[in-house]
Amino acid sequence: MSLETIAFTSGDSGECHYHLWPAKSSPKSPAQQAPAKAWIHIMHGMAEHSARYQHLAEFLNQQGYMVSADDHRGHGKTGAANGNLYHFADNDGWDQMIDDQWQLIEHIGQQTDLPLIILGHSMGSFMATRFCQIYAERLSNKLQHRPGNKLGDSLKGLVLSGSNYAPPWTCKAAAGIARIERLRLGKKAVSPLMESLSFGAFNNAFKPNRTVKDWISSDPAVVDTYIADPHCGGAISTQSWYDFLNGLAELGAPKAMAKLNSKLPIYLLSGALDPVGGGGKGVEKLADMVKAAGVENIDCKLYPQGRHEMLNETNKREVYGDLLDWLDSRLG
Repeated sequence: MSLETIAFTSGDSGECHYHLWPAKSSPKSPAQQAPAKAWIHIMHGMAEHSARYQHLAEFLNQQGYMVSADDHRGHGKTGAANGNLYHFADNDGWDQMIDDQWQLIEHIGQQTDLPLIILGHSMGSFMATRFCQIYAERLSNKLQHRPGNKLGDSLKGLVLSGSNYAPPWTCKAAAGIARIERLRLGKKAVSPLMESLSFGAFNNAFKPNRTVKDWISSDPAVVDTYIADPHCGGAISTQSWYDFLNGLAELGAPKAMAKLNSKLPIYLLSGALDPVGGGGKGVEKLADMVKAAGVENIDCKLYPQGRHEMLNETNKREVYGDLLDWLDSRLG
């Protein structure tokens, strides 16, 4: 794993920290090692960071996949270095984070000709969906004509973990509450009300609670590590909530869904007890909306008894294996 940086070129200035995990060569006969299969770019969730995906990245490396993942604005090493941990930006933070993904993918794409698959978890799944609505056509058409760029027509799949679909009007209503809290407390302040309505409500499904983050995973070690991590679990700012919820409303509109490439294979994976996905109902609704938008190739997997982070659940090796099967099948 290497930790690298790229400067933001839009919005609030600063640097984005990101990780690269190269595909592994065979220790027995590296000269005969098959070339890497593809490049998987991970977009992490809210109030976490990319280093949490190291176990998944190392598993995929062993299977011939290169992996990249950044710490978004206001998250992890990026947020800490820029002095805005848990605060996306003073304005339009959601749009800036989506644009950052374009810049980063374009940057890494200068160095590889591997086909690209995007994997987004939780908030990252919404980022990945919005990214594909806005930039998939650019990846297919514009990048291949830029001198020195190797990406070309390279986007081969979209994986959404711990996702959901909420009607735009519900997101707009929630954004209205965030707007009031922003006016009342300030842009960078934390709103106990917003936290109670979101993450606090998620934990209610798992009473009696051992911790305040039981909804993350049924593995106590994962939950305890998450709670102990200073770059995980913090409350985001009122401005961040406002930008995020408006972003959800925008991406969930039928017109936006229709911008997804109809030929793009999509894989939804979630725990059947995940409160973010409404116990699976929101995930199934998302699959229905994507199908209604014209996407032809959709697979959906709900794991019984699974909570929010299936990639960190007690049966994560099963989840990894299912993901690998899907990746390999989509790449032929």
